[in-house]
Amino acid sequence: MVAKSRPSPQSSKRMTKGILIALSVVVLYTAGWFYLASLAKDRVSAELAKIARQEEILECQSLSARGYPFSMYVSCAGFNYRDQNQTLNAATSAVDVGVSLFSFRTVKTQLTGPAAIALSGADPIKANWNRLQASAQLDGRSAQDISLSAEELRLQSVKPDADADAPAISLLELQFDLNSLEEPLKLKMTFDDLRLTGKTPLAALPELDGLIDISSPASLASFKEPDENGSVLRGKALQLNQVLFLLPSGASISLNGPVTVDDEGLTNADLKIRLTNMPALGQSLQAAFPDQVKNINTVIFALGSMPKDESGATIVPVLIKEGKISAGFIPLGRVPRL
Repeated sequence: MVAKSRPSPQSSKRMTKGILIALSVVVLYTAGWFYLASLAKDRVSAELAKIARQEEILECQSLSARGYPFSMYVSCAGFNYRDQNQTLNAATSAVDVGVSLFSFRTVKTQLTGPAAIALSGADPIKANWNRLQASAQLDGRSAQDISLSAEELRLQSVKPDADADAPAISLLELQFDLNSLEEPLKLKMTFDDLRLTGKTPLAALPELDGLIDISSPASLASFKEPDENGSVLRGKALQLNQVLFLLPSGASISLNGPVTVDDEGLTNADLKIRLTNMPALGQSLQAAFPDQVKNINTVIFALGSMPKDESGATIVPVLIKEGKISAGFIPLGRVPRL
């Protein structure tokens, strides 16, 4: 009969010691996590109080910390914001802001809908979504590589006397990327299945996919404060790297080129518009504006004489000089001072 082997006393001691060390690490890590969570909550409370002293309102209801063990999020069960000029009011159901403990410099935010947004001089907007989250890399006090993504986003105009058929915008997917708030602007946005619904002629248009790629030597922050004329665009230059709208039929409209606004508010631009599948574009426009069918047919016919590129797409050069706009040799009027 073979005798059963038993662990030696030294082996048992090593196992017990290992278990005790592991438990100690877990206890210390847990204590550290809750300590840091307490500091994070205190910091957020202090920042909210600081904002309140600047006559802005930023309310966080039921402040809490969550995400143990590998993340840390500060959560608000309800969130309200109003700027000091009372030009923007926003409220949403919940906000989570935090980091992964493996990447402290990447701050992530997740918002839970619905939300209400009110801008001075505009109708209130009700927003809802399936998923809405943002992230940014922190570099000192500034944010870099800012990203926002959304799924099944819907924005609808709200009036006291509005009915269920109020104008609305819906998107299947949205991706927004910004390099920084303080550095020269690099902005890119893509969207899928953009649809306008409600009481608007544009509701007859099919779903649109799109891409907007813009850069500028000015920073986004510089567009925030209006000058003495109330303009945020004077003295600014933009490069439209690509602005593209694509229809399900394969028809598309794209444009690119530089745009500048001088100190007097006059626009100057040298743009190139590229149109594909002109018959499908014409049909979509006729469906949206049935009372303009004759004018649309005239424009489509005139565009047929414009130059074509190697793929057969129609190229329309658009020139704006000191506010005067023309397409090719056809004058189109003036752009108002901005």
